[in-house]
Amino acid sequence: MSAIDHNDADAQFSAAQTLWRQNRVAESEALLRRLVQHLPQRDDAAMLLAEVLRSQGRLNAACHAVFSLCRARDFDGEISFRGARFIQECQRQSLADGICDVVVARGRASPALLAVAGNIARELGDFEKARARYLAALNAGVDLNVWHVLGALAHTHRYTDPHDADFARFTAQFNNTAYSARSRAATGFGLAKACDDVGDRNQAAALLREANALVRSDLPWSDVAWRTFVNSRKTERVVRLRNGLHESFIPVFVVGLPRSGTTLTAAQLARSAAARDRGELRTLRFVADTLINGRHTGNSAAITEAAQLYFTHSRQDDASATWYIDQDPLNFRYLHLIDAMFPQARVIVCQRNRRDTALSLWSQDFAHTDCAFAYDFASIAGYVEGYESLMRHWERSLAIPMHTMRYEDLVADPQATLAQLRKFIGAAEVEGTHAAAPIASASVWQARQPIYATSVGRWRGYSSCIPELAEFPE
Repeated sequence: MSAIDHNDADAQFSAAQTLWRQNRVAESEALLRRLVQHLPQRDDAAMLLAEVLRSQGRLNAACHAVFSLCRARDFDGEISFRGARFIQECQRQSLADGICDVVVARGRASPALLAVAGNIARELGDFEKARARYLAALNAGVDLNVWHVLGALAHTHRYTDPHDADFARFTAQFNNTAYSARSRAATGFGLAKACDDVGDRNQAAALLREANALVRSDLPWSDVAWRTFVNSRKTERVVRLRNGLHESFIPVFVVGLPRSGTTLTAAQLARSAAARDRGELRTLRFVADTLINGRHTGNSAAITEAAQLYFTHSRQDDASATWYIDQDPLNFRYLHLIDAMFPQARVIVCQRNRRDTALSLWSQDFAHTDCAFAYDFASIAGYVEGYESLMRHWERSLAIPMHTMRYEDLVADPQATLAQLRKFIGAAEVEGTHAAAPIASASVWQARQPIYATSVGRWRGYSSCIPELAEFPE
């Protein structure tokens, strides 16, 4: 194959872009592969190739393309920053962590890369490394309005000393009005967690009030819009697939209110069964928005295409399995679509004491706007009401198998509870220790700890300083 000069390369890259926009994926990939073979340092071609591969669910191949670019550019700081973030989004944190390690070791890490490196290490459960990366980012002058490093730092270990230097770090930034409200709130949630660790619940509650108020000033939530959303789902009719699609593929959806134990349940189930944990897979949200907003729920061809897309992005290009766990708790909003696309699917519904759930929601800084209700107790109550109403509707109207699991049962008797879950999905217990999947959700710190029961009834310790908790049923 002849070499490619730069003028020809520009023309071929432009052609690949056009083919990509026309959805001529195979042709675009072929052109891009030829480009990166001859010009491995060309970042636009390598990154577009990675996007093309990711769109097909070929995440291993996509990450390999990005890693090859980083290596060809001798782990340049900016290219490696972009590459590590892309690979992190693909849930290949170990590979992203390796890139960060090389850049840090060569002294090329920007403050932003150090912050990303801390997040990646934390998602892998390496809290000691995460802490070191976050402290390095702080020492390098990371922009705290962009990277909420202090809030993340608080979730790298359990505090035992109220005089720990971190308390002063957190307090100084939280009280500094030169920072944005959102940045200060993130640190406030972290400081509250640290105060809770050392048993100062009154101070933790006071900090949480202020942090939640700061977020509410920046992130609106509409109770009316939520009620409208719930009522709209109840009236939708979705055409079911007549013929089974990928019947040997069994998606397992772990749903429930956020902070009801979905992450812990998915992680424990995946480790005790031959199941692939895909984390909080966002594909169903995309599929649902496309079908519902486009008014395609009655179109069998559109439902088939959506099912194929979900299968592709669940299956991916790593070792195959039968059970694929999607632990996005908010998938409860679209169980009618799951029922139509995958009648062989299984739905695990996590339940937890409502007061413990409300406290946990109010204590957590979430990364996405879908949880904007969590910063106000009245909005939490309204969200819970809508959730329970929609779940009752699904139970009456859908044929898909559902199994309710109480969080309290899981922490009290994990072996028996997991055995029930395996029986429900049809999986046998797998002996031995299995590598834990990365956890990128808000529950990363809690889900990485040994199963503990101290979170059961935790609201009682806050009942005197957060009287709103009494308004929720136990």
